[in-house]
Amino acid sequence: MVQGYCHEKFAIVREIFEKNINTGFERGAAVAIELEGEKVVDLWGGIDNDEKETSWQKDTIVNVFSTTKGIAAICLLQLVEEEKIKLVDPVSKYWPEFAQNGKENIPIIYLLNHQSGLCGITKPLPENAFENWDLIVDSLAKQKPQWKPGTLHGYHALTFGHLIGEILRRVTGETLGQYFSRKIAKPLGLEFYIGLPDEKFDNVTDIQPIIFSKFIKMMVPLIQAIPKSLLTHDLAFAKDFKNPQTISGSAFSNPDFEFEIPFRPNSKQWRKAEIPAANGHSDARSISKLYGILANGGSRDGIHVLDKKTIEQARQTSSEGKDLVLGNLNTRFGHGFMLGSKHISMGPNRDAFGHGGAGGSLGFADPDHHVSLGFVMNQMHPGVTAWETAIELVTKVYEIKK
Repeated sequence: MVQGYCHEKFAIVREIFEKNINTGFERGAAVAIELEGEKVVDLWGGIDNDEKETSWQKDTIVNVFSTTKGIAAICLLQLVEEEKIKLVDPVSKYWPEFAQNGKENIPIIYLLNHQSGLCGITKPLPENAFENWDLIVDSLAKQKPQWKPGTLHGYHALTFGHLIGEILRRVTGETLGQYFSRKIAKPLGLEFYIGLPDEKFDNVTDIQPIIFSKFIKMMVPLIQAIPKSLLTHDLAFAKDFKNPQTISGSAFSNPDFEFEIPFRPNSKQWRKAEIPAANGHSDARSISKLYGILANGGSRDGIHVLDKKTIEQARQTSSEGKDLVLGNLNTRFGHGFMLGSKHISMGPNRDAFGHGGAGGSLGFADPDHHVSLGFVMNQMHPGVTAWETAIELVTKVYEIKK
């Protein structure tokens, strides 16, 4: 059963959302959309917990994986705006230990646009290493870039949050999660946490990993249609993906991240840790509200997030093209934000900015059309089609508002 608010003008959005819940494509999910800074969609529904036979509630929150990266970027951009750091400054100016293995001149911007070459750590890491902040930042300080910084880009899947979070910690004395809570989340009343407090554990729905039997069945006809030359490349990428000594393998498989039950992101340890690239917990409403502020000038109710100049600079293309980590998938990034590209959608406007998360969560702002979206779910979907529901819903809003 779907609950919540939907402006009558956008009734079709509710119908599509209900269809995706009722067919089981989405196990449980929530969507929130703002237009001109006003909430026009705030819906939730589906299953929260099978064993307890509970349904998704208004206050349900869930791990949004890399959707967290956009939130982390906002925090660092506040320091830029306050002139506490400059994006052209070397990282080592604020984090002296970083100046190892030829990294003394890497500027902060290379961390935000995924050009630093620090997409992963090649030294073998113990299980659950990313829950140990000091271990990861010490390993990153020692790590040699895997390509010449500034020349290419590759998705910093898990390292992104520790890299920019350590700069923020050195400058402010706070962890990124603490800073975000004090400066942004609490003043705006957002239910978004990087490092989940104990009192919020009862509100969390478990995230369900990708069901690989369904994924493989879906991929068979697609694989059969791929030219042999491309298939050879894809198979090579799959092999690299599991090898921690390769670029993609170091990003995703050190330590190895298994999509199995029990799923590590549902553990207490993962939820309580601060992993600003991958373990934010939120509802759709909070994501939509924060990006709605950025889509409409950068402030709301006397609370400032970012000014228009910072927002405009942050959504300009800073890196684009074949992504070394994602098998040469075409990706495009601004100052910490994912931008629309040939293979990844940020909605109908290619110049919208935000970030998607593994499995299907998504948040973005579109200052050109004053639209913002927040979408979260608890059943992960595979590949770049993961954001199918979110994009389908928000596209209808664009079509109807014209």
